[in-house]
Formats: sequence, C-alpha cells, structure tokens
Amino acid sequence: MHRCPFPVCAFCMGVIFFFAVSTGVFAAAPGDNQQEGGKTDRRGDSTGQARAAPPAEMLSAGHATQVELANPALASTAAKRELLIYLVRCALPENITLSTQHGAERFTFKGSMGLAPRWLYEAMTPSEERWVSACLLAHVNYFGRSVPISLRANPPVVPTLAVSDGEQQDFSIFEGGFFGNLFQPSPVAYTCRGDRTPDQARNPIFQARVCTHETGSSTADGMPITPCHFLVTGRCEDTASFTVDGIHYTEVILIYLRPNTPPGAGIP
Repeated sequence: MHRCPFPVCAFCMGVIFFFAVSTGVFAAAPGDNQQEGGKTDRRGDSTGQARAAPPAEMLSAGHATQVELANPALASTAAKRELLIYLVRCALPENITLSTQHGAERFTFKGSMGLAPRWLYEAMTPSEERWVSACLLAHVNYFGRSVPISLRANPPVVPTLAVSDGEQQDFSIFEGGFFGNLFQPSPVAYTCRGDRTPDQARNPIFQARVCTHETGSSTADGMPITPCHFLVTGRCEDTASFTVDGIHYTEVILIYLRPNTPPGAGIP
C-alpha cells in the first residue's frame, strides 16, 4: 500500500530527466547488510556510470544490500529526492536500499515492488519501463494526500502484486487501471475505469482519489482527460481499453481502495 504526493506533470518531466541522465545505470559501491542511515524521510535520484553486473545474490530477495548513488547531485534537491523515492520503490526489490550524502544529511531510498530489479546496473527493457510507469502513475494523488491503495496485476508478474484474501476483502473498491510509458521522449499516461456498484461510486474515498475521474475536457481525438492529465481509455473490463495508438499494453497496475477511508489516513 503506497501513496504519492506530487503533481503528475512535474513528475513526468522529472522521470524524463532522470532517464536521460542515467539510462538506467546509476549505482556504485554496494555495501552488504548495512542499516539505513540519515533522515527517516527517504528521498533521492538516479545516476549514470557504467558498472559491472552485480552479483546474483545482491538481487535475491533475502540478501539485504545498501548501494551508494554514483552521482550525489541527482539527490541534490527535495524535488529530486521526492521523485527518487517512488522510482526506487517501484523499480527495485525490498532488499535493496540506495543511499547518498548531501551536505550534512544522509538520505536513503528503499526498494519495494521490484518491477525492474536490475535497473541498478542495466537500462530498463521497454516492458520494465511500462511496468515502472504504471506503478508510478498508480501512486499519483492529485491532492497530495496519503491514501492507502492495493496494487495488483493480472497475472501478478512479481510477488508484490499478489494479494492475500484479507487484502482483497479489505480493499474491495476497484478504482481502475494505470498504464503508459513515462520514460519515452513523449510520455503517455493512461487510465481505465474500474467496475463498481453505485454505492461504491459514492464512497467518500473518491473525494481523495480522482485520477480516474473525467473532467469534461478531452483531447482532439476525443479521449477524456482526468484532473491528473491521464487519458481515459474506457472500462478496465474491456480489453480494447488497453490498446492505444496501435500499442497494446499488458503492463497494467490495477488499484483497489478501502471503503470509507478518511482522506489523509494513509501511510508514507
């Protein structure tokens, strides 16, 4: 369960910048089994120095590893660190933590979802770009609020996208799906609407999550636009919703919400 507190437009431009300077190869000097240090709010960026491939055990789920950013300048501002929190969270597995020193402060950024685990040392594949993009888009909150969400995929490509029976029952409102590619020169961000009952559609949770809502505006070719500037492709139950401009997206993150969750009651 995660949240995201930044506007999508600035976010997309940040992703493009980091991808341009790093091409997915941004870490140096792994230190095994180190503890997280510095500030508790973990923030950061990416970097671009070619390194040898990491040992296989570094990427294994049970081997905790802290890795130093090769270019500390990529974590030099609060905005850059905020972006890196979510890039690392989506791309790297939970046993990997990135760290860097900025002035007197040390910042750490912990992996979680593991959608592009080798991004430390290799450029993302096109499919990994789309998976990480879907994850980043799913975290966007128009209001900057912290709202618990359940991230899923069908089928789950990594264990973190599989959910327990308890989570399925707890997070029972299907908000929608998120997909696209924020790493290409012209980023694209799409959403499909989840199927929900009239009572679910009136749930107060949708006062805090509006990135699947239509604004009444549309593109020149008629695609509805959401407040987050995502394009609505249709209903998630319709497979045609995942084909846009001749590209069929299989890398889709589905978001489910907990009913009656008060806005701001989420986790960081």
